[in-house]
Amino acid sequence: MSPPSSDASMPPEVLLRSGRASYEFVKSLGAAHHGELLLARRRYEADFCGYAVIKRPLGEDAAAIHRLLEEGRLTALLHHPNVASVHHLKGPDDTPVLVFEHTPGHRLDSLLEASSRSHLPFSEGFALYVAAEIAEALHHAHTLTDEHGHPLRVVHRDVAPHNILVTEHGAVKLLDFGAATSVFSGDAARAAPPVSLAYAAPEHVARQPLDGRADLFGLGLVLLQLLTGRHLFEGADRFEAERRHRHERALTQPPSDSGEALEDAMKNAVGLAAARELRRRIRAYGHDDLEDALRAVPAAFQPLLRGTLAPAREERFSTGAELARALRLYARRAGLVFGRAEALAEVTGLRYAALRVQAGESPQEVLEDRLLPEEDPAG
Repeated sequence: MSPPSSDASMPPEVLLRSGRASYEFVKSLGAAHHGELLLARRRYEADFCGYAVIKRPLGEDAAAIHRLLEEGRLTALLHHPNVASVHHLKGPDDTPVLVFEHTPGHRLDSLLEASSRSHLPFSEGFALYVAAEIAEALHHAHTLTDEHGHPLRVVHRDVAPHNILVTEHGAVKLLDFGAATSVFSGDAARAAPPVSLAYAAPEHVARQPLDGRADLFGLGLVLLQLLTGRHLFEGADRFEAERRHRHERALTQPPSDSGEALEDAMKNAVGLAAARELRRRIRAYGHDDLEDALRAVPAAFQPLLRGTLAPAREERFSTGAELARALRLYARRAGLVFGRAEALAEVTGLRYAALRVQAGESPQEVLEDRLLPEEDPAG
């Protein structure tokens, strides 16, 4: 991977100092729950020591600062290969700043977009691999305890493609516990509405108490999308992408004039109407809707999706570990050998195909090239 670009003519802005280590600003990575993400160059004295991601609160909002502190306390306890790790929680003037590992890769929402653009579906092996890895990460979070062994009752609350990363080495990471609830959260946080409505469980939309099965429902939606290219609720993924774009723009690019402000207000009004309709569809969701969606997946695979996307949580898998075992058992019985190397190869091929389509080639031409047999070097 080539190093991120920065303007060498300008002295670096030091975002944070910790002992002999300093963190220099490289570029903004956009908004996140209760803060903004910045890519930083880490130095120990004068030596370059790699990159890190810094999350700091936007402005001086007391609630955002409090939630960032809660996220730091929780994330520091998470130690799992499929969860992005936090280095430490520190900041100037007592303002909390989270320092995360920098893991280059591609978020799943961008890969889904590339798949759609190139008309190239994901393999069943890739879908199973990603879902099983995230299920294991969720099980780790859901069963987390404090130092005395007391359950922390963690619920991620935002299991969605934009929070799933496939790294440049083919590993899978669950990102951003900024919306998570746990015993560290107050009642107001636990009763808060969904962050990503398109990936929320019915009980979340109904504002009922949540447990880990709400996260498994979100993962089931992601799995269905990977297998079929379609969301359970048609158009919900586009709604979510537009909502996230509006939210990030509002945080980072306030309107410059009255015309832009009016345009943003109109878009927000349309977005609110779309959100109301989506909430209605999720509340009305039943077994008939699920069975309609399952017609697009192989019959042998359908029980796995019924166990994640059942309208009633009592009918879903009880834990992420149970779901991961079922996914891996299906893969083994189907002869699908899939791991980091295969995931990396699939992502690389998908992104290359999407770039070719973006450059003007037709998806059919790209697909035909992929289906051609490889030349025999001996022939």
